[in-house]
Amino acid sequence: MRVTVHIPGKFENSVVNSEGKLIHEKLSEAELDELWLETFVCSVVRSMLDSDDDEANRFGGLVEIRKENLFNNGKASQELLRNFVLGFEKLFWVGPKLGCSVEIPQATLVCNYLVDGFLKCIQLTQSFDLALEVLHRLEEQEPSVTTLIAQVLIMKDEEIQAVQVICEGISKNKRDSELLLLECNLLIEKKRYDLALHLAKQAVQSSPSDFKTWAALVKVYTKLNDFENALLTLNSCPMNSHKEKFMLKRIVPLRGTSDELHLPSPVDVTLDEVSNLQSSVIIAEQKSIDPSLANLPAANLKSTFAKAYDLLTDIVVKTGWESLLKYRAKVFVMEEEYRKDKNSVNNAIKGSRQNSQNGQIASQDAEGDDSSTTAIKSPTRDGVEGITDKSSQNEFKKKRLCERWLDNLFMLLYEDLRIYTMWQAEYVHFQAQQMEYKKTTLEWEALGSIAFRLKHFKEGSIAFSNALRGRFSSKSQREMLKYYLMERTKMLSRNNASEASLSVIHNQTKSVNQLNEKILESCIKLLVWNHRWYNDFSPHLILTFNDLVAKEGLIKIQSLVQAVFSNSATQSENLANHGITEMMEDLYSFARTYEISGSDN
Repeated sequence: MRVTVHIPGKFENSVVNSEGKLIHEKLSEAELDELWLETFVCSVVRSMLDSDDDEANRFGGLVEIRKENLFNNGKASQELLRNFVLGFEKLFWVGPKLGCSVEIPQATLVCNYLVDGFLKCIQLTQSFDLALEVLHRLEEQEPSVTTLIAQVLIMKDEEIQAVQVICEGISKNKRDSELLLLECNLLIEKKRYDLALHLAKQAVQSSPSDFKTWAALVKVYTKLNDFENALLTLNSCPMNSHKEKFMLKRIVPLRGTSDELHLPSPVDVTLDEVSNLQSSVIIAEQKSIDPSLANLPAANLKSTFAKAYDLLTDIVVKTGWESLLKYRAKVFVMEEEYRKDKNSVNNAIKGSRQNSQNGQIASQDAEGDDSSTTAIKSPTRDGVEGITDKSSQNEFKKKRLCERWLDNLFMLLYEDLRIYTMWQAEYVHFQAQQMEYKKTTLEWEALGSIAFRLKHFKEGSIAFSNALRGRFSSKSQREMLKYYLMERTKMLSRNNASEASLSVIHNQTKSVNQLNEKILESCIKLLVWNHRWYNDFSPHLILTFNDLVAKEGLIKIQSLVQAVFSNSATQSENLANHGITEMMEDLYSFARTYEISGSDN
């Protein structure tokens, strides 16, 4: 469907085919209704998937488009939600046409962008009962929908019922890789890696061309400290190099240069440190950045290669670089071994030719030497050397060839570790000399990204906080938000697991409250930054805010925002902040509209 809007107020629509050519034939009302339904559902899915801003500083995306929360318009939004869910039910059977994420080789009925958008929409609005009602109807016709029902139940915090649904589904179809994978991930969360191993192996056997099943098996082997099998499994992962993550792209290029794109800053919402960021400062930093930090290849990995690198860093965190190299040499054929074996084969072929010319080949030897590699080890050598060579040959035969892409990941890992080690050594040296260790915001960001890639989150958080001391950076703020959420999860799980004294519990509760305040502050800064670029819809930030409301209560959150970010509070500090409390009202009304947990207290 193509809609052309003429200012003021006039618009017209037309239907085009897959080649972009206008369809002149008259369509029936039923056909038009179906096309409009597809247009509506696809627009919601596109909004849900493209607005997910986990990847900070994306290049190639659209900035000249306004994004608003579709589901934050009172009763009209609730009706829109119902229409979307019913539309999902009608279009479920053609969902694979929308495509799928990079981890999946081919879209299926339960693994495609339509399902991804539907699940994210349900998670955002917490409309679990509405979703389950539709999914149960679909399950009657398609048994694989069981996995979607289990996922919604997990979102709803009904874990026991979800496990029952998974078990029933697996008993009916033991080769359902999605259900096997879902149960495997639940067991990994519960730290039952021994049970998860069997399920991960079954999932791989059921869907050997699926990257995420192999990734789950690598993860389980790593948790069990079986690093040899983890490396061998990682080497076997099917890679998708031709797919990229979905994002809206500019179809028609800008005329001339990008300077012609004028995006005036909104004046209704401002936060001093966020809104006053000057582009000239960023350009100056980009010109002066350390070249060794500017173009690290690991930072540009995409698709399944980025996920494989993440799995490799999980292994190196546990083993260390030296031990990882030993495991690598043990399971993979190294270059020296390959050359040695190749030379041996060549020598054997040359020797056999000479023997055949002289007529000295014994038939008994020929029968024993069933291959060129065995022929090298034939007699004419000392007995002890023969035994040694035979054992080394057997070891060599057990090894695998390392895939070229994995070999490349080892090189990228070495480069990341080299830069990280140099940074830590310099940092310690400057501290010992009581000197200030100076870096620009972009350089701190790059160092923090390296530390996060290598799973050194504490050191990475120090780098990102140093970056934010220089100036505001959306990437650094997002990474700090991720760190705060991780730390809070660790602290809450520690509180649940241990029976500590009252004083310890009090201190831990105080720390959790401080983290919640930092999470709220980070959310607000990122919301202001997004608003500056006309993006008022970020599912990730809304989910984080909903989680805060569930833990702290909406009234407490409102009080904190009023105390810190109201106009009267900021005027006393001589800060040019404006409209933040009004901006947050949208989130408050969203929580009340969909009766988010904690919104009533």
